[in-house]
Amino acid sequence: MEEWQEGEIIENIKWTSNLASLKIKANIMPHQAGQFTRIGLMINGELITRSYSYASAPQDELLEIIYINIPNGVLSPKLHQMKKGDKIQVMKQAIGYFTLDEVPNGKNLWMLATGTALGVFLSLLKTPLPWQRFEQVVLVHGVRYQDELIYQDLIQKLKKQYPNQLTYIQSVTREKTINSFNYRIPRGIELKEFQSYANIDINESSQFMLCGNPEMIKETSATLNNFGLKKNRRASPGNITIERYWV
Repeated sequence: MEEWQEGEIIENIKWTSNLASLKIKANIMPHQAGQFTRIGLMINGELITRSYSYASAPQDELLEIIYINIPNGVLSPKLHQMKKGDKIQVMKQAIGYFTLDEVPNGKNLWMLATGTALGVFLSLLKTPLPWQRFEQVVLVHGVRYQDELIYQDLIQKLKKQYPNQLTYIQSVTREKTINSFNYRIPRGIELKEFQSYANIDINESSQFMLCGNPEMIKETSATLNNFGLKKNRRASPGNITIERYWV
């Protein structure tokens, strides 16, 4: 049975006209980086909820999620109107298995995200775990437009904190952008452009975490299969760990 906790909106950050982040103060149960929650609002007498991965780390004072405002949606337009002090319902116990506990050991860790799926990796990167377990970490963020390359301040802070471990790769597909690739993620890997930039080969020492667009996950998984990697399962450990962000 889901348990709910009333939370308070502390900030509604508008990155673009429809891309935003909510910072929420709420007393939830302990959770792991990489898990997701459900948040909701009472709309016409019914609690309407949606699932969102935490972009905040477990030790952060505030909870944080990234959302897309869908103008004709039921919940997201309400979220987009929220301001400091407004109340929101948050599921008390986060859920999900897209955590580093589920990822086998390796030499390098690749985190591949499209769009708002970046948030789950920021949650993980703000913890000590990836830096303790892997020699190199590569964060790849694929978006359509340059203004969707969010959280640049945090990413630069992480690069300064872990200068010898973190490589950040951004790829913008629908416009040319300075210091960005112009490939969809599977294509960048297939052409070995991302590997060349990171100066890391993909082999049995590589671990991949994929989160975002289902087509990206499907095509990237097939591309990684061609490098000799296989899906990671509890009963059969492999190199490709997947979070199905939406269906």
